Amino acid sequence: GGAASAGGVPVLEAQGLCMSYRGVRVLHPVSFRLEAGECLGIAGANGSGKSTLLALLAQARKPEAGRTLYRGRDTAGDRRFPRQILGYVPQDSQLALELTAGEQLALWRATCGLRGPVQEELVVLLGLEGLLKRRLGELSGGMRQRVSIAMALSTGREILALDEAASGLDEGYREGLLSWMENFLAGGGCAVWCTHLPDELERLCTSCMTLREGRAYWGDDPVPL
Repeated sequence: GGAASAGGVPVLEAQGLCMSYRGVRVLHPVSFRLEAGECLGIAGANGSGKSTLLALLAQARKPEAGRTLYRGRDTAGDRRFPRQILGYVPQDSQLALELTAGEQLALWRATCGLRGPVQEELVVLLGLEGLLKRRLGELSGGMRQRVSIAMALSTGREILALDEAASGLDEGYREGLLSWMENFLAGGGCAVWCTHLPDELERLCTSCMTLREGRAYWGDDPVPL
């Protein structure tokens, strides 16, 4: 993955993250490091371990072994990390369907210690104006995806972990998100971007990893464990 600058500490580092489910290894040890401005692209078929890896980075699941470091410090038990440092869009949105979009966004921002409504630029970028007063259970999958993305972009200040975030979006919103990501990276943010679309990998990513049956491959060679 992205090499750390001489003597420097990477913004995000995964060290041997792995996971088993019911005795079956679903993610073999994965390691990488990301500097400011870098984006790691992750490709792979469904069930290859992509979503598991992002869930581990975002503290949505605990790794069987390995650890995630933010600027050299272990993120385990650091509740501020997934609320104010890293923004996460899971593949399956975890929204409270009985709430309105506005209530969900306000609740998440309050949980993250932030005040006030979601940033106006995100309301415009993701076309949220007409959704804020509508119950999430009444919205289409693509609309709910835009709310999930707004939650992540609203609170992820330095790192984004996005699992197929652009899939299911209308082309206009997809293009807007990709442009926003380019600006985020240019401003020193870093990201892990899962996708099955080669054009997204080529456009955003400074390095790419493919997961096959839980094993990481860089280029055509397996990563040495």
